[in-house]
Amino acid sequence: MLPAVVVFCSIGCRTETSQGITVVASTANVSAIVKAVGGGRVSVTTVAPAGMCPGHFDVRPSDIAAVNRSELLLNQGWEEWLPDLESAIENPRLTRVTAQTKGNWMLPAVHKRAVLEVFNLLAGLDSAFADTFRIRAESYSARVDSAWTAARSTLQGKDLPAVLAADRQALFLRALGFEVAATYGRPEDFSARELSRLAQVGVDKDVGLVVDNLQSGPDAGLELARSLGARHVNLSNFPLDDDYPQTLLDNVRSLALVLE
Repeated sequence: MLPAVVVFCSIGCRTETSQGITVVASTANVSAIVKAVGGGRVSVTTVAPAGMCPGHFDVRPSDIAAVNRSELLLNQGWEEWLPDLESAIENPRLTRVTAQTKGNWMLPAVHKRAVLEVFNLLAGLDSAFADTFRIRAESYSARVDSAWTAARSTLQGKDLPAVLAADRQALFLRALGFEVAATYGRPEDFSARELSRLAQVGVDKDVGLVVDNLQSGPDAGLELARSLGARHVNLSNFPLDDDYPQTLLDNVRSLALVLE
């Protein structure tokens, strides 16, 4: 159960007949949770699409237009392009919030902390619907728990090989029980020395799987996998189609399939 929330209406409480909240979400991590908790009471624009690296993203005119007609701009705090967006804001109604939930939002425990934070935020902005948001948040958190249980059961009994992984996937893989022998960054950051290091670790640790991150380079480790005779798989570090539980399951099913 989510704890009770004391609602402070800093920008004016709504009535039950008022329209919902217009939100600009910086990433698919944010938009997936806002939509899940807010339901029909929110209208959400996502700045960085799920399949694109949000660290390498240029703000578009449509993003500026969206933020200037919205009531809430919610970001994760690490978006390098955020100052460019904020410099174009001419909207006195806008509330700007940086999420306090740190860590990888693709990890179920972290994701659920973000759900609680979004619930409190939406309940504060639209207090008449706080109970609705609470019910949706609890239902969504239960769905996350179910997806995580199913995900782990998918790998139960499988021999998990040592892994070389894109750094954005390392914590997720460890949470599933994989040994991550080494990590690597974006493909444009690879050097001959780095590739040599990874290849040596791959041999020394008998690495059997190389895991790439969709948003930072889906084929970054492909040649490395081939040179090691290891399997290769590509996972997403953001919810696709604004559906985190399904993306969680799809990631693990991709792992299970490549391990067959």
